[in-house]
Formats: sequence, C-alpha cells, structure tokens
Amino acid sequence: MVLKKQKTNLISMIIYLVKAINILKVGFDYENQILEIEFRLNVMHHYFEVPLDGFVAFMKADDVDEFYFNFIQYNYHFDSF
Repeated sequence: MVLKKQKTNLISMIIYLVKAINILKVGFDYENQILEIEFRLNVMHHYFEVPLDGFVAFMKADDVDEFYFNFIQYNYHFDSF
C-alpha cells in the first residue's frame, strides 16, 4: 500500500506500509539510492547506496523482517533518526 509521497531535504520518496513484525514503513529514493525504513519502535534508518533491484527484492520478500536482517542490516551504511 502506498502511504504518501514525501519530499524533504531534496530527497523525494514514496512511502509504503508493510506487513511485518518489526518494520512499519519503507521508502525508497531512486535518484539518491536511499532506502528508508521506519521501525515500529519509532526509529528510522536511512540506508545508503541501495540499488533499485535490492529495494524491489526487499518489497517482494515473503518475510520483510527476515530479508532486512539477512540482506540489508549489515550490508549498507546507515544513519538513524
């Protein structure tokens, strides 16, 4: 489900609600290759240099939480908000 299109600090991304235990929303900025993940614990991470195919695989995963822990968490540099 598409939640909203958000534009902040020259970053434009579409935000999606996901069905997961730990993750609430996911966004992706194609131009800057930034993956945004908002966790249910009110923490947000921006992961950098994430390719489009990585984002697509993440969104298509049967278990978004498992995909995050196995393929995103330790493979990309991130900042917390």
